[in-house]
Amino acid sequence: MMKFSCTMSSGSDIFYATVIAENAQQAREMVAAETKKGRPREWNVAVLEPEVPGPARFLGSGSQEA
Repeated sequence: MMKFSCTMSSGSDIFYATVIAENAQQAREMVAAETKKGRPREWNVAVLEPEVPGPARFLGSGSQEA
């Protein structure tokens, strides 16, 4: 499992979230489903930690105006 930072911008808003997932695609799908913002492909993901204990889970989210 890996810890991911996920971001998406929509208009003047920036959405962000942190998840633990098997891969980038799973991270995108989890964030889109949990936040109900955008589609999975609209989210950018970056690995924060390459090896963390599972299971896959949503850790938190937020937003701010750009």
